[in-house]
Parts: sequence; C-alpha cells; structure tokens
Amino acid sequence: MATGGARKWAPLAGQVPGKMANVEGAQSSLTETVDFQAPVFAGIDLGTTYRYAFSFKNDEDRIYVERGKDREPTCLLLKPDKTLAAIGYQAVDEFCNSLDPDEQKDYYYFRQFKMQLYETKKLSRTSQLRDATGKHMKALDVFCIVFCYLKLVILQQINVSKSANLSITSDDVGWMITIPAIWTDEARQFMREAATNAGLTKNRLVLEPEAAALYAINQQLCLGNTFSMEKLGPGCKYIVADLGGGTIDMCVHEILDDGNLRELYRATGGHAGGSKVNEEFLRFLKTFLGSDALEIFARDFPHEYQELQSKIEDKKCRFTNSSDAITLNLDKDLISIAKVHCRKDESIEQKIAGSSFGDAVSYRSQGNRLKIDKSVVKEIFQPSVKTIIQCLKKILAECSHDNISTLLLVGGYAESDYVRDTIQTSLPDMQIIKVEDGHLAVVKGAVMMATKSSTIIERRSRFTYGFGYSKPFIEGEHPPQLKYYKDGEAWCEGVFNKLVEAGEVVHQGQQFSRKFYTTCKDLELKHNPWYTELWRSPLKSPTNCFLEEDQCEMVGEIEMPAPPGGWPDVMNSVQSLVVGETEFTMKLLIEETGEEYETTIDFL
Repeated sequence: MATGGARKWAPLAGQVPGKMANVEGAQSSLTETVDFQAPVFAGIDLGTTYRYAFSFKNDEDRIYVERGKDREPTCLLLKPDKTLAAIGYQAVDEFCNSLDPDEQKDYYYFRQFKMQLYETKKLSRTSQLRDATGKHMKALDVFCIVFCYLKLVILQQINVSKSANLSITSDDVGWMITIPAIWTDEARQFMREAATNAGLTKNRLVLEPEAAALYAINQQLCLGNTFSMEKLGPGCKYIVADLGGGTIDMCVHEILDDGNLRELYRATGGHAGGSKVNEEFLRFLKTFLGSDALEIFARDFPHEYQELQSKIEDKKCRFTNSSDAITLNLDKDLISIAKVHCRKDESIEQKIAGSSFGDAVSYRSQGNRLKIDKSVVKEIFQPSVKTIIQCLKKILAECSHDNISTLLLVGGYAESDYVRDTIQTSLPDMQIIKVEDGHLAVVKGAVMMATKSSTIIERRSRFTYGFGYSKPFIEGEHPPQLKYYKDGEAWCEGVFNKLVEAGEVVHQGQQFSRKFYTTCKDLELKHNPWYTELWRSPLKSPTNCFLEEDQCEMVGEIEMPAPPGGWPDVMNSVQSLVVGETEFTMKLLIEETGEEYETTIDFL
C-alpha cells in the first residue's frame, strides 16, 4: 500500500509489530533498467503553448514537426457537459467571438492551466483547476482531455506520413511527456497518470532542460566570434536554460567521453518565464486604469481582452535595448470602463501625471495611445530577468571549481533580444549560445531521448530521502513527545535514517539499502500488519520525521501482512530505495520469511 502526504504525529505503538533498531551502513548497487521499445516515438511538450513531434525507429534522424502550428496556445474550451469543444487558437476564437455572455457562463475555458498545476501547494488526484469564468474542474480530468486530443492528432499525423507502412495505434507509440525539472514528485506522477488515463500507456517522463540539452549538443552550434559551426564535445561543461512561457528551468551538465551526460548541479528555476512579463505589464496598467476596470473588461469583453494580451505579447517580443519606447493602442471600451472608475475630478491623463512614472508614461486620448518609455518597460522585465540572472549566478558560484563558461538558451522566451542582451551584460565572461529552433528544442530533444544513445547517467537528488525507524530513547537527546514504550522499554519513534542526501549524485537503477533488525515479543502484535515508510525533506540532515523544523513528509508506505504463524521474536529486514529515471521504487525483504515487497511511491 502506498500513500502520499505528511502525517501528523501519533505514537507508533500498537501500529507496528516491533521497533526498528541497529541500523547498519548504507549499501549501493545498480540494477538493470527496462528498455523502452516502440516502432515510433512521439514527444509532447505541454506548456504555455503546446508542441508535438515524432520519429520512426527505422528513420531516427528525421523528426517530424508540424510547421506553422508549433506555437498553439494551450487553451482549452469544454462544453457544459465537460466534453471537448476546441483547443488552441480555435478555443480562444470560439470562446471570445462565437459564444455570447450567457453561453460563456456554461462553458469551461482554461488557459495556462499548467502553471496552475505548478502553483498548487499540495497536489492530489482531486485537485481542482479554476477556469476563466470562475468554475472548477478536476485537474486530472482537464489534462486527460488534452492528452486524448493530442493522441488522436498525433496518430493521424503519424499514419499519413510516408514512413508509416502499417496502421499505427496508440500502443505502438512510445510517448515522451516533457515536464519541468523543477517540478515536485507529485506533479511528475500527476502527469504520468493523466497521460496513462488518456490511453498513452507506453509513456516516459522527460525532463525539459535535459531534452533541450540533448537536442543542442547534437546540433552544429555557432561558437565564438568567428561563428564557426561546431558541436559541443567531451569535457564541455555547460548550463542549459530553458526559458519558457511559464517557468524557467536550468540544468548543468558535463559531456563525458562516451557521449553521455553527467549532471553537475541539481535542477533549479522558478516562475519567471515570459508570462511573468505579461503579468507585470497588466499590473502596470492597473496602476492608472484600475484593477476593477481590467477585471470588468476581461469579463465583459473577452475578445478585446484577448487582443490586449496579444498586443502585450507582441510588444514584449519586439522590445530591445535599442528601443526608445513602445506605444500601445488601448481599446475604447477599456478606456470607457476606466473613466467610470476614476474619481470624477481626475482624468486618466491626470492619474498618469500624478503617478510615480512622471514623464516616462504619456497618454493621448486621440487614438487611445499609451506611450511607455524604455525605462518603464525595463522595470516590467526586471522581476523575470532578475530571477534568471540570480539563478545563473548561484549556479556559477556553487560550481566555481567546474569553470563553466557556456550557456545554452532554449525556449520561446530565450528568443527575446532584450533578455539575451541583459544576461550577457550581467555575465560578460559567459559564452551565450542561442540554439537554433530553440522553441522546438524540448520537444525534438524528447523524441531524441528515445532514439539517441546519449543519456543522463548521473543526476542530483532534489530532496533527502530516508526511512523512519525507532531507536532506544535517550533523555535530553530525543524529543519527549516522541517517546513510547514497548516490551517495557522506552523508544523514540520517527528517527530519520538517511538514504539519499539532497544534492547527492544518483544513477538510474541505483539501489540504496539499509539493514534492520526488529523485535516483536508482544503476542497481541504478532499478527498485525507491519508498515515501513519512506520520508523526504529539503534539508540535508533531518533528524526526525515528525518534527516540524525537519520539514519531513511521508511519501511512500509498504503494508506487509503477518505470516501464518505470526512475526518471529527477532526479524531481520533489508529496506531499499531504487532510483528510476524520474521516479523511485521502494523495496523491502524480510530475511526470516523470504518475503519480498515492492511498490512504486504514490505521491498523490
């Protein structure tokens, strides 16, 4: 049995048949990994926009991407019965232009819902997403609908391609689902389950910056002032920064002699992608138009509000260090609503003039033209760009001994000249490379991860993982609230026995084990089930699973029924944690009975 989530403190006496003691040293071994076989591989990159690509195993060098539709916004329109109405630009058009206000209230319209998933504090199978009209729906169902749609579209594209000799079904495809490397264990499992529920049974999670890195190192890149076309070779150490619409995601790798990759620093990043600039732009507009005005405008004029967002996106992409100012034509209905919400004795022009922007912002009622000086635009970019540069500087400081001098930029936001120039100014010694077709690097790299030999053979653990066990209670050392009595002795429950430390190098297939012995002399407990639990913490050295300051969370549990004759008085066991490509497996062997238990860890 597996459960997820942190457990409140409760005495273990009466719940487990014995007490864990005498922990032996860690042992590490490597197990074989499962080969991922399929005649065709498809990559799905589901972010602020969605993209897909595919390749046939007998033609690995050719990756199919539907040109002209590689930047569809991930917007979803559902009918009142929660069935699919439209997706992408069609969803935007139907919701904003085809539905009248009364119909909109009955439909479900989701946009940028992947960021809602990222921002959910405690993700579960019952977590809800809020649509543009304020209605809620199960997040798992929303993602499942999108995956079902993409499955049908991709299969259609595969079967009309010249390389498909036979009819390809979903079971013939190896589905490579991309996820940010900074995502939690819960979010990773969520995406896997959503894909599986949609019929993408042969699925594999792919970390986005790793996919982008694999794509980049297999390309001829423009390196140095001579712009010579070269590939990154063995010994090269680099940062790959995937600057997307929602999140920024960074990994640090070294290319080994055999072409495989070693992770030098655990994945880092945050909510600082291109959409952060759009959010700051809207916040700026609210300072003189008013929050109420923009909310009413978005509610009553959805088509015009979408056009405003498109204008902001266009201005953001076009802005450079050489730009003097940008001009934004505001919708007349927005201006009318804003005037209603202004004080009677104050016009929009007066409100701007009295703001902190001074002469840097001006408004002309003729044409509703808002002119914004470059200094203000740079302030709008600042929260996002500052976070990106801080992440890069932190990596370089903590990897100073690695002498990293190459930065690969991928993702749609990396195409901004202003963003790239600002990064280069802040990090003058870095060789910054904009990867060609960088907005497709993740989805193409995802396909390549299934067909190319290069793999990430070493990663850094994001958390400290360990098993909880009981230890003889020591007065003054152990917390008194964690004391319990068993067989006439005092024990401390929930002692954290560390297996993997945050930041530690781990290999796919690596097995971390601890050997325990347990006593069970109480006749009343000999036939009770026995539980073993896996815990995690962001701290490097937590001491107890149940102390709030140790920030521990139970993420896996195995329930073992007692053998027919009951548990022996003394029992030896081996508990193990097996490292998968993106997830863990938990094992337990009871030596006296020969019983072996195994479970994937359920984070939801």
